[in-house]
Amino acid sequence: MPFSISRMIVDDAKNVVALDWSYHNADGTLSNQWKLQQPYGNVPLDSVTADVAVSWLDQLPNTPEELDAAITKRKNEVAYAETLKPYEPHPDSPPTPITMPAPVVEEK
Repeated sequence: MPFSISRMIVDDAKNVVALDWSYHNADGTLSNQWKLQQPYGNVPLDSVTADVAVSWLDQLPNTPEELDAAITKRKNEVAYAETLKPYEPHPDSPPTPITMPAPVVEEK
């Protein structure tokens, strides 16, 4: 199942009012909180299973295909960011890579 619920927010009247959800695929995970549309429904809290809560995510404005595309986009952005390297400018020559010194590990 690509959707999961990690937490439910419940009001004093024992209505589930929000869901902390995650959407998973082979490339990663998206997560957020969804505030349920009112009225909250007539499912007693004692009957709210994970499957019932996941069914309420049909309120989300995004399709699974849009969520897959968002995960792919984020994965590509992270991969691109990992290729970026700092360079130091020079007035009379091309920029040169800035190398970070290796961390010194102290032996005890």
